[in-house]
Amino acid sequence: MVQEAFADRAYTPQGALVSRREPGSVLHDPAEIAARMLRLVQEGVLPAIDGSPVRIEADSICVHGDSPGAVAMARELRSALERAGVAIAPFAKAPG
Repeated sequence: MVQEAFADRAYTPQGALVSRREPGSVLHDPAEIAARMLRLVQEGVLPAIDGSPVRIEADSICVHGDSPGAVAMARELRSALERAGVAIAPFAKAPG
């Protein structure tokens, strides 16, 4: 099992995803998304929708492909992680 964090979604202070019906539930700014996920990787927390820190356990980071700007988000996120020295690797080796 791999626990996943959602880069382009807001979290409640309890660690649940904010309903898409709520304003601010979907994030769009690549720089903000990258900063949030870098903090998650380095500290194990990210800011909840109310600004309070929330602990999220994650082995993987997801950017929803149907989000407008998803490619830019993923590029900025990867770049920020690499600049910080975070190793990006698959979970399993491909056969062969």
